[in-house]
Amino acid sequence: MNKLKRTAVALFGAVAFFVAVATGVSANTNGIDVASYQGDSQQYFSSFKQVGDQFTIVKLGGRGGGEGAHYTNPKAYNQIQNADRAGMQTAGYFWGEFGDSVNEASYHAQLAVQDAQNAGLAKGSYIALDYEAGAGANKANNTTAILTFMNAIYAAGYKPMFYSYTSYVNSYVDLIRINARYPNALWLAWYLTTAHQATPPMQYFPNYSNVKIWQYADNHYGVDGNVMVNGSLDNAKPAEQVAAKPSQSTTTPTKPSKTQYATFSGVYVADYWTTWNNKIYGVNNDMGIPVIDYNNYMPISAFTLTDRYGHKLSNQTIKGNNGQMEYFTLNGKYKVLSQTATAVKVQISGEPVWMMKSFTTIK
Repeated sequence: MNKLKRTAVALFGAVAFFVAVATGVSANTNGIDVASYQGDSQQYFSSFKQVGDQFTIVKLGGRGGGEGAHYTNPKAYNQIQNADRAGMQTAGYFWGEFGDSVNEASYHAQLAVQDAQNAGLAKGSYIALDYEAGAGANKANNTTAILTFMNAIYAAGYKPMFYSYTSYVNSYVDLIRINARYPNALWLAWYLTTAHQATPPMQYFPNYSNVKIWQYADNHYGVDGNVMVNGSLDNAKPAEQVAAKPSQSTTTPTKPSKTQYATFSGVYVADYWTTWNNKIYGVNNDMGIPVIDYNNYMPISAFTLTDRYGHKLSNQTIKGNNGQMEYFTLNGKYKVLSQTATAVKVQISGEPVWMMKSFTTIK
């Protein structure tokens, strides 16, 4: 990974030793990650295969900070192809220094997919976001941007993964939201020592949930050492099978004792239109629960486009984020799935949507 992170994590390891506890997790599959600093021949990867490493995660590129406008790893193609020829599973990672900017996160993902395709990384493979510098001050906003990147990777037919190190995650990222959307997609760095480690010291496995890969060393025969404790990097499994659309709430939701339905009587502004999982959704910033993300998206199939007074338009085609004000109504009865004191999750066109309770009438 990035050399900036190597120093930071190594120093943190001595301070945060108490975070790692004996968990009973057993070693599964060992592997490495490489960048342009490492070799790219089949012989190079075969040497790691001989000491028990079964997978390689290759840096595809990056944007932001020292990566500039867009860095592409010149060895990525050879590294992926020759690691594969050596009999190793392969994946990619992309340095993303976009802070809390949703627009930048989306553009970063576009570049990551472009780099993956140019490097010959097969669809269905994992692309990890390397997020370890440039975060904003607000965890929620950072996490929304991170999920924007991961959702775009998912929509492109790849499997998203999230990489960072323990102290950075604790300070800047809400892992609960990431784990809810992408279970078992966390690649976490935490080093017990910077000395050479041939195998992972599993008695010190970091006490975090949803860890798929633990990067346990920055000196495993001269490269980063990793152990995969959940699943594999097999790209034969479709991307659609690694994600879930979770509920979101700031408090524990309670299910109604009997079936209830929500109705909406207002005329609402479509603040913007967005796509998620190849479908179009509408967003009203006031109705959604902050921070706005896919949990608040409303399927466009439920909308009736109107003028500002609620009169149905003859043309039901959206104009599409072009600066013109667009209005809609929700005329159905929508099943209440769960609710809190201030929020409600309703079923709209077969999908769960969280929104502020004050906009609904529930019976």
